[in-house]
Amino acid sequence: MSNRSIIIKLLIIVLLLTACSAEAPSQSTPEPIATVRVQSDSEDTVRVGVLAIRSAEAANAQYGGIIAYLEETLERPFVLVPVTQDSQFELVEAGELDFTLNNPLAAVQIQRLHNTEFLATLSRINGGTFFSALIIVRADSDIEALEDLQDKHVTCVDQVTAAAGCIFQVFHLLENDIDPYTDFAEFSETPSQDNIVLGVVNGTFDAGFIRTGQLERMLAEGTLLSLDDIRILDQADDDFFFPHTTALYPEWPFAALENTDPTLVGAVRDALLAMPEDHPAFEGIGANGFVADVDYSQLDNLVETLQLVSWDAGN
Repeated sequence: MSNRSIIIKLLIIVLLLTACSAEAPSQSTPEPIATVRVQSDSEDTVRVGVLAIRSAEAANAQYGGIIAYLEETLERPFVLVPVTQDSQFELVEAGELDFTLNNPLAAVQIQRLHNTEFLATLSRINGGTFFSALIIVRADSDIEALEDLQDKHVTCVDQVTAAAGCIFQVFHLLENDIDPYTDFAEFSETPSQDNIVLGVVNGTFDAGFIRTGQLERMLAEGTLLSLDDIRILDQADDDFFFPHTTALYPEWPFAALENTDPTLVGAVRDALLAMPEDHPAFEGIGANGFVADVDYSQLDNLVETLQLVSWDAGN
């Protein structure tokens, strides 16, 4: 039995044990997403690590259609591997993935560490190849300006690798002379953006960090009853489709690991760029295609300025 097969079997056992002890989700108590779910596969299967922002199930529901499209187009088995902010780094380093589809901040850091190749960038219907981040508070909160966040309990997804779930807002605050790591009464991590929004609404948190489109998605799904329950702090005055707080940044890239077969890499790139904008795989993620040659240097600058993971690594 190969090392890869052993690792996969161990991960499946851990996941099953975790699932047996899990409690039913509650709207009042934030629940973490599954750490990682690796599906059984053969040595010939192409493994695509997809960041599970909300849950492993949501990642499969949202991005599984893209993986199925690649499998059908290239006539080769593909498997979607839901990964977390932390496990994506571990699985790339261990060589357990062939491709990744994840937030641009983590993708850039992984590229700096492991020389991955960006093949194409996801384009969303309303934002194109850009997105942004929000700082949200309850509509009736006494927090009116950024400086009012001092001595408050603020939560984000992950303080190291979450792009619009944390780092974009941290950078924005630092630019406004507010240090989240010293000025907040508590700066916690809540892996699910759904639970960040619900936690702000029910008063668990004074403020939360989320990405553009999150509120609108929850409203459409019925998870959030009204946008009137939430207020966006320091909202930008521009013509971007979604209301937001921070600067705009490039969207999620689809990347190949350094040791992935070059012929397969080229075929995947061509297949992604050839996806029609009305393909059913895009429906669940509000997308309309993939775009080549998007500039990510803005993220390199952010990583180096904040001295995040890989800040001192070469490009």
